[in-house]
Amino acid sequence: MKKKIFPVVLAFASQMAFSQYLIVGKDSISVKDYIKENKYGLDTNGPDKSVNSTVEFLLLQQLAQEKKADTLNYFVNAVNQKTSELREQKFYPKPIIEPILQDFVNSNKTETQVLLFIKEKKADDKTDYKALYNEVKSGKMKMEDFLAKNSAPEAGKAFYVKPGMLDYDLYQQVKNAPVNSYTTFIDKPNVVGFAKVVGTRPSLGYMIFGVLTVPNDANYETTKAKIYKELESGKKFQAVVKDFGATEEEKNSGGAVMGSPILPDEVYNALKGQKKDFYTKQPILFGDKYFIFNIYNIEPYVLTDENRRFFQKEMLATSYGDEATAKLVAWLKTQDKLIETKDFAEIKKSYQSYLNPKNPKAVLFSYGKNNVTYEDFKKAIDSQYKNLEQIPTSQWSELVDYQAQQYMLGVYAKNFVNLPDVKPEIDDLKKNLYSEYIFSEYLKDEVKNNPKLFTDYYNENKAKFVWEKRAESRAAVISDPSLLKEVEKEMKDPKKWEALKAKYKNQVNGKNQVLVHFEEGKIQESSDIFKKNNVPFKKGTFTTKIGERDVVIAIDELLPEQQMTQAEAEPEMTDAVTEKVLQKTIANQRAKTKVEIQPAFMAELNKNFKK
Repeated sequence: MKKKIFPVVLAFASQMAFSQYLIVGKDSISVKDYIKENKYGLDTNGPDKSVNSTVEFLLLQQLAQEKKADTLNYFVNAVNQKTSELREQKFYPKPIIEPILQDFVNSNKTETQVLLFIKEKKADDKTDYKALYNEVKSGKMKMEDFLAKNSAPEAGKAFYVKPGMLDYDLYQQVKNAPVNSYTTFIDKPNVVGFAKVVGTRPSLGYMIFGVLTVPNDANYETTKAKIYKELESGKKFQAVVKDFGATEEEKNSGGAVMGSPILPDEVYNALKGQKKDFYTKQPILFGDKYFIFNIYNIEPYVLTDENRRFFQKEMLATSYGDEATAKLVAWLKTQDKLIETKDFAEIKKSYQSYLNPKNPKAVLFSYGKNNVTYEDFKKAIDSQYKNLEQIPTSQWSELVDYQAQQYMLGVYAKNFVNLPDVKPEIDDLKKNLYSEYIFSEYLKDEVKNNPKLFTDYYNENKAKFVWEKRAESRAAVISDPSLLKEVEKEMKDPKKWEALKAKYKNQVNGKNQVLVHFEEGKIQESSDIFKKNNVPFKKGTFTTKIGERDVVIAIDELLPEQQMTQAEAEPEMTDAVTEKVLQKTIANQRAKTKVEIQPAFMAELNKNFKK
């Protein structure tokens, strides 16, 4: 007997374990996920109310989807903006981006002065640059002499560099090389080069500064004196630039220079050690113009939660961004393996192999579930590049590999919104936007376009819309106490009301306050003026104080309780009518939607939470 019962019990237990779902139309949620996402509601309201709220929420979400709310401009724009923000923050997985970002910020604390030789390889250039490099490095030839013979004249002058200004690999050598030493010789398919480290200096931080240009003309001393008089008076630099800027662009921007560029020695020394809002006490001459510099802001090169996003954006715009992308590509290869075919290896050999493939229908490589054929690949390359026949054979293979990598990045970018740490944020935003559509547009339109809803509700609930006893009144709020007696006397006669208002129209006291402010209308018996300010609910003229001001109030007529008109009641009906439409909408949606709350789902909730 037991042998027969045991499989049945096991099957029942298995069914219970796999039937713990709440299903509303196309949406379903397991009890485990439901508890995780709704613990507060379960603790506060219990399982029944919490689940009912969830069902109603999902029904309204699905209605919004049926109404194509996600095609509305505000919805699309909000999702696009959020996606853009998430791409900026999370496109590169943290294990990839974090070490590079840390290196970028830390390296920015030092500026390195270099002499740099970089030259594009050309077929007709037979110079043995590697041999010359060896002569320079061994001391047989000065770097300056080498540059004078083999580079443009301006290359002979040392300059400072920061992270991202040079090729990533070259900069890594530069920043770690001692002063008066050399990097290794760079010999790439399209370029040769090397650098000598001449010196270093501490960075001043990420600085946003302003520049005011002062022409070096006959009026220079006069203009300079006027500018510094304004600055010394405490006037903001931006405002001074607005008055004295040399160009409209300079005036409108406050002379702001963004991006924290490398500063010339004269400016660096003038700003070194200074803080926000410092301006140079003497103009600095460059060429035929003088310049006054002002520090608008300094962000130290220390990575924090507040500046992380800013510095990451700055970094990705430099050659460090190329390194981040290279590391992302390497990581992607470990996620969805890139498999290259023999046909792909064949077309890598030369441009001619690419033009004359052995199999034009061949699959060149696969990435995850995606296959790329020769036809796909050729279409992509031909649309992006011209004059490919001129590309050196040594560079052709790199170009082909680069295109394969771009394809991998394209697949990753397309699937970005479905990544585990991205999709929930997009989904939460969409939920909020669907709800906003229901409550800000759909229900409002339903109410607005169906005036009969108000008529029906008014007729069914007239007892709710009754004016309590009211007083027809006139009131004067007085700023000058000496006017109290005069105003009170005039207000006792309703016929003098208009003349009294005209007498004090547009008059103010010494503090620019309205001398006498007038109001009139119907006031309910329960109002504060009667309950808290000791004004009796009867005909007559009375005085009281509201705050520091005297108030004269004249009650001309007492009105009994009255039925509101529908127009008068409408503002008070709006919420109730909207709620009625909401409940009807939910009921209609529920009637046409499969709603299944599996017994095991509720059993698990009732076991863990109060009913």
